[in-house]
Amino acid sequence: MHNLLRFIKLNQFLLLFILIEGFSITLLLQNNSFQAAKTVEFSTQYTSALYNSSSSFSDYLELKKTNDYLIGENAKLHSITNNTEYFTDSLLIQNKKYNYIPTKVINNSVNKRNNFITLNKGSKSGIKNGMGVITNEGVIGVVHSVSKNYSLVLSLLHKKAATGIFLKKNMHTGILKWKGFDYRTAVINDLPVHIPLNKGDTIITNSYSNIYPEGVNIGTIANFTKNSDDGFYTINISLFEDFNNLKYVYVVNSTQSEEQLELEQLIKHE
Repeated sequence: MHNLLRFIKLNQFLLLFILIEGFSITLLLQNNSFQAAKTVEFSTQYTSALYNSSSSFSDYLELKKTNDYLIGENAKLHSITNNTEYFTDSLLIQNKKYNYIPTKVINNSVNKRNNFITLNKGSKSGIKNGMGVITNEGVIGVVHSVSKNYSLVLSLLHKKAATGIFLKKNMHTGILKWKGFDYRTAVINDLPVHIPLNKGDTIITNSYSNIYPEGVNIGTIANFTKNSDDGFYTINISLFEDFNNLKYVYVVNSTQSEEQLELEQLIKHE
């Protein structure tokens, strides 16, 4: 303790300078979105390289598991090519206006209030800010920032994430959000109580956004309660995807989004 106090006394001006400088940078980033975005982009580029090296080492240690996964995927592909009905119903075939970029997760978190995912591909592979990210099991998030070789994804497990949904059985629409704590569960709060619900009903993405294709599975209703004060349900959704075990994802891009956005901008300017 004596040595610590002596160190602080000898370096008090330097420590005060570092403290003030750090506080100033924090204020700058919180109040200037451009600088904040550039900082995230810069940090993504260099920290992602470290994550990628760590991921490559882990892959080497788990070669058998990876090979088993690839064998399973090859088996699925053979099944698709030999099953015309399955091939026609495939999500990737139905949504021809979307491009799919396969990527690998090299860093991920589930235990924070605001979680992000790092992918091993970036602008060089055609990935841009605002693109959706999915798996065969469900919705993962939206690309937040991109460097040449890496992408940072704002996870579904983030307080700013909001996903448009359909109740599959009757196509009623709502917004799915994450309330924190449990990475296996999300919440819908804007479905009116006159809509019939059942435990186990499936939730899918809706058609009102170009971020995700319509019909991507999200989860099922775990339980729900009626709120007499506002006339809406509180619905807990059990997510299909295990966010704590993400390995491979698809970045999706609508080939018609620019045309739609240009048309909608005309309405806004009238």
